[in-house]
Amino acid sequence: MGKKMVVFALIFILLIVGSVDMILRTGYNTNLKEFFGINGSLTEEEREWLQVYGEIIYGSDQYAPPLRFQDPKTGQYKGIIVDYINALSIELGKEIQVQPLVWEEALASLAKGETQIADMYPSEERAEHFLFSKPIYNQRGIILIPVDNDQIKHYDHLKAKTVAAQKGDYVNGFLESRVEQVTFRHVPNYKEGIRLLKSGEVDAVVGDEPVISFMLDQMGISDEYKIAENPLYEIESVLAVPKSEKKLLSILNKGIASLNQKETMTDIQRKWFGISAPFIKERVSERTVISVGGILSIFAIAMLLIYAWNNQLKKEVEKRTEELFVSRNDLETTFNGLTHLMVVVDKDCRILNVNKAFCELIQHPSDKIIGKNCKDYPGLLHTSCNECLMKKTLIKEKDFRKEMEYDNRIYEKTTFPLKDKERKTERVLIMIKDMTDLRIGEQQLLHANKMAAIGQLAAGVAHEIRNPLGLIRSYCYLLKENISMQDSLNQKAIDVIESSVKKSSNVIDNLLNFSRLTEDKKEKVYLHEVIANVMNLESKEMKNQNIQKEVICQVDSQCYLNQEAMKHILINLISNAIDAMPEGGRLTIGCEKQQDRLLLSCSDTGVGIEPENQEKIFNPFFTTKAMGKGTGLGLYIVYNEVKKMAGKIQVESVPGEGATFRISLPLEGGEDEDGSA
Repeated sequence: MGKKMVVFALIFILLIVGSVDMILRTGYNTNLKEFFGINGSLTEEEREWLQVYGEIIYGSDQYAPPLRFQDPKTGQYKGIIVDYINALSIELGKEIQVQPLVWEEALASLAKGETQIADMYPSEERAEHFLFSKPIYNQRGIILIPVDNDQIKHYDHLKAKTVAAQKGDYVNGFLESRVEQVTFRHVPNYKEGIRLLKSGEVDAVVGDEPVISFMLDQMGISDEYKIAENPLYEIESVLAVPKSEKKLLSILNKGIASLNQKETMTDIQRKWFGISAPFIKERVSERTVISVGGILSIFAIAMLLIYAWNNQLKKEVEKRTEELFVSRNDLETTFNGLTHLMVVVDKDCRILNVNKAFCELIQHPSDKIIGKNCKDYPGLLHTSCNECLMKKTLIKEKDFRKEMEYDNRIYEKTTFPLKDKERKTERVLIMIKDMTDLRIGEQQLLHANKMAAIGQLAAGVAHEIRNPLGLIRSYCYLLKENISMQDSLNQKAIDVIESSVKKSSNVIDNLLNFSRLTEDKKEKVYLHEVIANVMNLESKEMKNQNIQKEVICQVDSQCYLNQEAMKHILINLISNAIDAMPEGGRLTIGCEKQQDRLLLSCSDTGVGIEPENQEKIFNPFFTTKAMGKGTGLGLYIVYNEVKKMAGKIQVESVPGEGATFRISLPLEGGEDEDGSA
């Protein structure tokens, strides 16, 4: 507690000091350091630098009374700013010569380095050429108009008007950036501008208030003209030096700070009386600074007492808040970390919260989802009111579970009641779990078990049939040796028996090859033999449906590939093709080698595939067959097997004309013309 109070006190002290410094900076063009005269004098090094420095020339407008002007009688250059420059010269101990110029020439001379100092308004454009000192005086830009002109009250009213202004003056850029279609008549001095206004050649004169006011009094026409209600601007004027004179600028700033401390500009203003706007900002007294500091100190003490009084309570609140934050953060992290889709809805089915997994599925950020109704997400959240699990959960206040399909995937939706502090169920948590992979795994396991059983059965049947076939082959040989083969009937009978035995033996070999359990590995195989074996298994079905078959295999050599995966691919493609031709047709299997890839195609002349279904056929459980005719996993298995082999598959189909599946697989291990790799 002690350390915190010390820190708190230090912060308030800094606030007090900062506040007083800000008051001095914004209101009086000074700061605490300058106010108390700290480090305001020149160093010995700076004084030596000034002594060896060449001439310092102040060049500015030759006719802008009372700021600066050349007396027509004596030729002397004088005015408020000239007096200030002379005072600055004395303060620095270095003579500053003054040179009257036309304003435009004064800017050019300063930019070239022919003069070293000029007073001006700072701007971004001028900052490209000059460095600026601390402010030395404050003045306003005004609009001078005839006394009977009630139309021009603001610079916006100068649109499409003609105004007189000195060339190169700050007011030109100010109006050009803010007023459209304003026309400038550039004049060498404000007196000439007033003459143009008097003759009606311009609508207004714009420029510095002290100069224009002085001119009106000097010309004795103050009653004929007035200053518009709203000034153009009120800006602090500074001394500008060429960009290369950083050292000179630092010295000038110290001199300006010293003159501010002595209130030199106030004394000069008293000499030149008659300015309607404040020319400098008043300097604050030490008593005012002390008073402000005292008030802020009392306020700081009061705040310290309040802090001490509430510190213990605050600690307790912070402790509880931290516990709540940690608990809430843990819950939020868990909520967003779950892979299941999580949604919280109220009794009006309005979404209150969603987790990251739900946002990723919907592809919208949470702030775009929260606040929407469940009806905005049909199929996923919204179902018919009679089957709505959320309504049932709200009414019966217990969990409900249901499987559903969405976007060709299977999900399990579970709803949980969320009770408020009064033990009322006002919200429902919906958890949606993707069950697709689980169901696919179950189907694949069932299929694998079925195939294993079929394989065992086929192996057993083949073994049992192979023995009788061996006996038939043996006794057929004995018959050939013991009966007359001159009899055509005997010869025909023996030939039929031998042909049937050979055909049955081939069928048994195919069954054994298909049912044999092998490891999931690649081996050298003749592709045309693999295709022939699979086609033989499906030959009876094709014959029953009057389907003609054609195999165009241009790969005679051995290929290094996964034979079992190729069997699965061919069986599913051929089975799908047969189902697509219930009234008969033509099935064509093609294969060829292109560079280092194997190209396989399966074409049918069946019913074809609708365009909108061509992107869906490889999704699990997608099928267009009647209920009970297919699982929707055939082409999904084909797609997965092709991807496992680093291949590609695509489909081309015209409804009513048939479909063609094209598979491209990489060849590995090489191949020889004689069949050995």
